[in-house]
Amino acid sequence: MKLIFFLIFFSLFPLWSIDLNLPVSSMHNATSGLSLIHSTPSSSAVNPAVFYSGLESSATQLFGLSELPYYNLHAGYSFGQLKLHLGQSYLDHELYKEGSTQLSLNYKWRSLSMGIGLRRLYNKVQGYQEASVFLTDAGIMWQFDNISSALAVRNIAQTKFLGLSLPLTILLESCYQFTSKSRIAVGLEKQDDFDFSFKFAAKYQPYALLSILAGYQFEPDRIGLGTLFHLKRFKLGYSVRTHQYLDLTHYVSIGYEIQD
Repeated sequence: MKLIFFLIFFSLFPLWSIDLNLPVSSMHNATSGLSLIHSTPSSSAVNPAVFYSGLESSATQLFGLSELPYYNLHAGYSFGQLKLHLGQSYLDHELYKEGSTQLSLNYKWRSLSMGIGLRRLYNKVQGYQEASVFLTDAGIMWQFDNISSALAVRNIAQTKFLGLSLPLTILLESCYQFTSKSRIAVGLEKQDDFDFSFKFAAKYQPYALLSILAGYQFEPDRIGLGTLFHLKRFKLGYSVRTHQYLDLTHYVSIGYEIQD
């Protein structure tokens, strides 16, 4: 029944469904898409001003549907003050496919980071269309003592696809670090034709090898919960997230830290 719902949606509204705002890693699945609470290489795909050096690979089956696998691969490397991120996301179904190739540059000056990203978005609906388009994202992040904040604007040029405008998404978030083991974050996201969505996330690291992540999103209401294991430079993550009408989305990620 769930699969039939998706097939009808993709068939009747193929242009509305393009550039889906999906979590790019298990961490983002747990924290409702907030990046400052715990940055990973994939964070640059959400906000090009947020950077983490390393490699990260993630996979999920959206809403527990084996017919909707979603894969992510991201890499970040620092050249001093200049930082480079490369990413690839791919949603694969025999009737609907969507891929995103990302390149972003980040520059840090003192407590301020600025980033710009270029995305090639590919979309294919079986028997209907196959096309691609380039989109531009921009972001800025600043930090003062234990508080960090970031603003991201996705599709800042308001690019059109087959004559229709793709969504402009704005995400503002702030993170406060209570101790070396705990922090909280709040965020506000606005997308065209949708209400404001308030987001909250928390992180607690009871042991050097283990971190616990949790998130809550209003409008629509969704809850995320995840764990992250730190094995020297390797990081293994797992998370789960609810949906108002569909089954849970389970997400796994594996990453490797590259020291600057």
